[in-house]
Formats: sequence, structure tokens, C-alpha cells
Amino acid sequence: MNPGLAAAYAEHYAAGMGWWTVTPILVWCLFALVLGLVVGSFLNVLIARLPYEKSILWPGSHCLHCYRPISRWDNVPVLGYLRLRGRCRHCGSAFGRRYLWVELGTGLAFLLLFVLEVLLNWPGIPQLRFDPRAGLSALPPAPALALFGYHAVLLSALLAAAVIDAEHRVIPPLIPYGGLVVGLIGGICMPWPWPQPTATAQRLPDNISWIFPEMWGLIPLGVQPWPWWGPLPSWTPPGSWQLGLVNSLLGALAGSLIVRLIRWLFSTGFGREALGLGDADLLMMAGAFLGWQIAVLSLFIGSVVALVLYVLTLVFGPSRSNSAPQPDSATAPQVREIPFGPGLALGVVLTWFAWPWLGPRVQFALFDLTILGLATFIISMGTLAAGLLLRRPEDSDTTSAAPVG
Repeated sequence: MNPGLAAAYAEHYAAGMGWWTVTPILVWCLFALVLGLVVGSFLNVLIARLPYEKSILWPGSHCLHCYRPISRWDNVPVLGYLRLRGRCRHCGSAFGRRYLWVELGTGLAFLLLFVLEVLLNWPGIPQLRFDPRAGLSALPPAPALALFGYHAVLLSALLAAAVIDAEHRVIPPLIPYGGLVVGLIGGICMPWPWPQPTATAQRLPDNISWIFPEMWGLIPLGVQPWPWWGPLPSWTPPGSWQLGLVNSLLGALAGSLIVRLIRWLFSTGFGREALGLGDADLLMMAGAFLGWQIAVLSLFIGSVVALVLYVLTLVFGPSRSNSAPQPDSATAPQVREIPFGPGLALGVVLTWFAWPWLGPRVQFALFDLTILGLATFIISMGTLAAGLLLRRPEDSDTTSAAPVG
């Protein structure tokens, strides 16, 4: 552990944890939880309406069976659902458990995000340090609240996209493109290394490439975790809006292009469409918030997570043994289709929170064009080869038997 951080913890515990210290922590945690529950209620609206291209503003909350409006008190997150026992007050139709789990999940996700980024200062940024010993008047630093709000938008968009993709195998464009706008604006207003002073980044030597061991672990973290390149060129100096814009734009571009490239290569080899453009849009949004480095690594971590989720679904999910066989073989791939959105969203979150530990360990490979080019070539050829190996003989026979002209 960092000696300075260890000393700070020792000083904190030596001062004691009285009620004047615990109370503001509980109040702020309750604030984050309630905020997440309210946002989760709004996400339920997006999840229920966007796949069907319905307005999210009109009409108000209503039962989908009898179309009677839901009263204000019945619409209170979680409590309203429990009060009605998950059924419409007028017709008794079930609302579905997804409404409850999305609200609870979003509330707990906001609480965890607040604890990690504000209370515990997981990134280790000095300007985000929160000292609750001031009692009830203790307020988290403004940069910490800005960081929490900015990342809460990303977390909400990832959660909504994951649930919709799991249910409908589609990611509505409004979610990733709306998140892209927020990511770009936040990147311009909070460029790397904000909230740390620009002088912190300027102390890095200009004549040493960031791939060498002398630079590993020295990149200061910010709201945008890393800059797009290092050492930075003169036209994107640290702390400038130009750097923030380039970081977000390149992150969005890299996130979108890498999914499209993998999609094209695997589809070419497999002979059938793989991944979806919604997945490219989702990673595009994540790149606008977190930069191209996290976006690229999230794809591979998300692939592993998606495979694990698929196996868990096969093991613990509902049995398909009682379902009638499908005579049309063209529908068979749809039965085996893996929704990639949930795995990709979880991969983004895991890579994002692991970045203070993961980033320095992959730094040598992320700022060298030769290594990046070689890695891109190897991964591309591997993806194409995997598609060819997984191609079934009947796919080739069908292709050769298809009429021409």
C-alpha cells in the first residue's frame, strides 16, 4: 500500500469513528441509493418503450393491459411495486418482476459507485478525498460529485442497454447516442488529468516514451482515466478542451470500429452475421466516457463475461426440453444466439474499475504503434480463423446451392 495512503488511514482511525463521522456517511449513502432507485424507475420506462419505438415522455406511467394511469403513490420506486404486490390496482394484471429488479439493481449500483468513487476514492485522486469527520456539515468535494454524476450516466446507460438486449436482442440507438453526447460534453469540460492540476501531468518527462518501465504507473488518473497518447503532442496539452475532445472522439471511434472489424471478420469466416451494430454503438459510448484504451480492452473482457453468462443461462435457466422442435433450420441460430450486450456492459464496468490496477500492467503495449499494429493483425487473423473453424459443412453446402443471378 502507498505509505502516504496508509498514514492517512492510520490518522483517520486514530481520530475515532463517532456518530458525527458515521452519520454523514449514512446520509450520503442514502442519497445515492434513493437517486439510483428514482433513475431505475426511469430506466424501466426506457426498457419498456424504446424496443417498440414508443415515446418515453407520453403518455405517463400506465398499465399495459387496461391502460389505466398509475397513481403517483403507486409509482414510488420499489415501495409502490411491493405495495401493489406487483399487480395493477385496477385490473390485477402482473407488472413483471423486471420492474422491481431494475429499480433495486440501479439503486444498489449507484450506492456502490458512490462508495467506491466518493467515499473510498478508488482511483486514488487527492482532489476527491472526502473527510466525514467534519460532522453533519461534511460535504464531498465538488469534483467528487461531478465524477459520480458523470459516471452515473454511463452506468445507467449500460444497465438499460444490457437489459433491453437481454430481452429483445437489440440496443435502441437513443441510449448509446444519447450517452455519446454526454460523454463528449463531459470530456470537454473535464479533460485529463482533471480534477488533478495540469502541473501534475506536466511533470511527466517529455523525452521518455510511455512504453518504457520508467514510466509504468506514473500516468495520473483523472475523470478521463488516461490521455489518448503519451507523451502528448503540443496541440493537445494536458487540461485543454482540445485534449478532452480528442480523448472522447478517439475513444468513441475506437470502440465502434473494433466491434465492426471483429464483426466483419467473424461473419466472413463463419458465413453468418455475428455481433450487432448495437454492440458497436454501446462500446462507442463507453469509449467517449473512458477513452480508447478501456474501450478496446473491454471488448475482450466482455467476450469472456458474455460466454460465462451464456453458460450460466444454459445451466440455471429455464429448460427448453418441453419446447416444440423447429422444422425450419433457419431459425436454429436464433435459438442459440448469445445476447452480447449484457456481457459487454459488464466487461466495460470491470475494466473501468480495475483500471488503476490493470492500466499500469498493460501500459507498455498501449503507447507503441508497432505493438498495436501487430496485436491488431494477430487478433484479426485469429478471429477470421475462428470463424472458418466454426463454419458448419451444411452452411457451405447451402451457400454453394444458392441460385446465382
